[in-house]
Amino acid sequence: MVGDELLMGRFRVLERIGAGGMGTVYRAFDERLQRQVAVKEIASAQPERVVREAQAAARLNHPGIVTLYELGEREGHALLVSELVPGETLARLHGAGGLRDRDVAELAADLSDALAHAHARGVIHRDVKPQNVIVRDDQGVGRRAKLMDFGIARIAGAPTLTAAGEVVGTLAYMSPEQADGSLAGPESDVYSLALTAFECWSGENPVAGASPARTVRLIGDGMPSLRIYRPDLPEPITDAIDACLDPAPKLRPTAAELRDRLEAELGALDAERPVPLPEGAEEPEPAARSRLGAVHVAALACLVAGLVLLVGPLGAAGAALVLTVLCLPALLVGAPTAGLAPAAAPLLAAGGVGGAAIALGAGGQSLLARAILGAGAWAWLVAGSIALGLGPELGIAAQAPNDWMSDPAVAADAVLGPLLDPESLLGAGIFALAGATLGWLLGARHASIALLGAMLWAALADAGLALVGNGALGGKPIGVVAAAALAVAIEFLVVRGRGPVWPLPRSANGSRPVTT
Repeated sequence: MVGDELLMGRFRVLERIGAGGMGTVYRAFDERLQRQVAVKEIASAQPERVVREAQAAARLNHPGIVTLYELGEREGHALLVSELVPGETLARLHGAGGLRDRDVAELAADLSDALAHAHARGVIHRDVKPQNVIVRDDQGVGRRAKLMDFGIARIAGAPTLTAAGEVVGTLAYMSPEQADGSLAGPESDVYSLALTAFECWSGENPVAGASPARTVRLIGDGMPSLRIYRPDLPEPITDAIDACLDPAPKLRPTAAELRDRLEAELGALDAERPVPLPEGAEEPEPAARSRLGAVHVAALACLVAGLVLLVGPLGAAGAALVLTVLCLPALLVGAPTAGLAPAAAPLLAAGGVGGAAIALGAGGQSLLARAILGAGAWAWLVAGSIALGLGPELGIAAQAPNDWMSDPAVAADAVLGPLLDPESLLGAGIFALAGATLGWLLGARHASIALLGAMLWAALADAGLALVGNGALGGKPIGVVAAAALAVAIEFLVVRGRGPVWPLPRSANGSRPVTT
């Protein structure tokens, strides 16, 4: 069909970009509205059924659903013209190793919201699966998911247009009632979405058998708990997924309830560690897979080399001892690059904005890691003040003697000892709490919500700073506000907007096609 022919008098087909059970998809150009679109050619569908399904899809207007523009016909084949979404299918992204725990929850929340919209308008998708989800990167928002192919959707409660006993959908993601030939309702979509999330988080679809008959038997046997595969995930999430996979449709949560549960737990999910690859997927290239790991190793190597240099040629064993203790958070959180962020605290203090150091713990990937890094930022701040005179006097201890750098005993007593002072421990606790809560706020799905929460956090953090170090760090809210805003900007513009760690496969012409 690729050529100079104009479909429906306005759509010029440019290339074939995918094919699936429901038809073939082409990229085309709408010469009337001057935009690219996707054209799906359905060869074997009954005209009455195609019209009914197009009417169902046309009811939907949601950012998480691919928009249907127009319906047409060519040589007896139905044509569905829809929005062309740049990105990768969830199946391809997962197989390429490009998903992390938080990604799965964010994308599943998008899809839950899309299904809630469709269900409220009486539309059932009936074929939710990773191949029907397109993932794109939106600047400032991060990855967003769109649900494709409502081509087998039906109007809830309307007479079925399929023959008795006919099963519509993809067997490996069907609900038990759908596989049994019963009428599919909103509960079936929730089941299929939960099974999709289950597979992404665990790397395995537990009901995908070696044959269709085996798959049907596994569907009827009930589902294992996600907690068996991923005991490290937050319990509210594993409980929610398990509930959505209940064999009894009426016992499953709604799509809106699943969305709310996922959004509530975003801050507790790891945004760095890749999820397990699906069975049969090839491991990413070692060089690409270890890109972040190499950075961590290099950071540790530089640290060790610096400590050896201090102890040896420079004769600064005391300084080496202090640096070793202060760098312990980097080792405890297992991420040297994020763990060394608290080292910036003395520099901030020297610049007159020491209070901004309270935000340095927010980069950890778990609640405990953020608390550890927050306490570490306080330790760097106190040590910098006592040992080097950077920033204001905190009133916790006197200036360290000049020989602290060369004498480990003096360094331990004059620089490290004050870290255990009750007032210093109070400061460490405040910084730990601040780091943990700011990191939790950064788990919000939308930058505007995270920024609003960060501003409230900044006000509370500045009040907490007035309680420690003679209050010398408080009373300068501008630095704390700027730090909170910067943390939000980094999270939404850099962390979430950077795309997958490993290169994704491309077609022969270099594009990344959309498939169904």
